[in-house]
Amino acid sequence: MSFLNPNLDLKPGNYAVIFSSERPVNPSPEGYDAMSDATMEAVAKIDGFLGYEVVRNGPDAVFISYWRDAVAVDAWRKAALHAEAKSEGRARWYDSYRSLVCPIEQLSFFKR
Repeated sequence: MSFLNPNLDLKPGNYAVIFSSERPVNPSPEGYDAMSDATMEAVAKIDGFLGYEVVRNGPDAVFISYWRDAVAVDAWRKAALHAEAKSEGRARWYDSYRSLVCPIEQLSFFKR
């Protein structure tokens, strides 16, 4: 199964938030899976959330969320649940992470 989401309707002017992380996976740290489920449910309700793609290789992961514009990205950044997830992530779940917010200037997609 491909990590590429063929249902994304992306265009220049949208945003990508790239979250690269390292964390234990077997088992997941206590509370991680519940928070992951809660944040994915909450983010899907934010106006301007377009979807995501994720790839994991053992403890390493890249999660890319896509947004209509910077206003939508900011709405998620300011969400209380997101702040709680970031705090718990630093305190208990992640060994390291990097988050990048990138405007999409051009794109292409191919699927055979």
